[in-house]
Amino acid sequence: MASQHEANDRTATRTEEVYQRLRQEIVRGDLRPREALSEVEIAERLRVSRTPVRESLQRLASEGLIRSHRRRWVVYEHTTAEIQEIYEVRTALEGYSARLAAKRATDAELVALRELRDQVRDASPELDQRVAFNEQLHDGILALAHNETLLKQARTSRRYFFNRTVAQLYTPAELAVSAEQHRELLGAVIARDADEAERLARQHVDFALDVILHRLR
Repeated sequence: MASQHEANDRTATRTEEVYQRLRQEIVRGDLRPREALSEVEIAERLRVSRTPVRESLQRLASEGLIRSHRRRWVVYEHTTAEIQEIYEVRTALEGYSARLAAKRATDAELVALRELRDQVRDASPELDQRVAFNEQLHDGILALAHNETLLKQARTSRRYFFNRTVAQLYTPAELAVSAEQHRELLGAVIARDADEAERLARQHVDFALDVILHRLR
């Protein structure tokens, strides 16, 4: 009986790993809107059976990240109205997360945040590294809020995030503005200025939405 439980646990763990991998690939833009998803190809690429792939795809569909089209799964392409709604939710969640981070971060965590702020200035212009650094920065602030429910909700709201596709919409000047906003936001959290941290976080997400909507019109 114990071995069966162990087998079930391994299957559940494998399914979660596949789900997290696919979700990250979609959110980061590795899998692009309208791209078809093959259970067989994904199973071979990730070296798993088709069962965890099938279960992961069904979960992604329930979250609105993929949809069924002509009897196959494809990455969902969000409408302009949906993107605006997603970012409105992100504004509220990330703004409040920044407020809590300014209040709750430990002194040791703020030391690490100072190091992260220094890295903003030296952030690589290479697209994939810029996307990864952006995710690290936002995740870092969310973690400092020390609220697991808020963290999960904020991450779930990232159905349309700063990925390869979005990053390519930015001009060099807009990327510079975004980087400066990052530095100011981190500075407010480090200074434990909760009001300013929330204001800057909201401003940053609103700026990103403006850039995206301007390019999509």
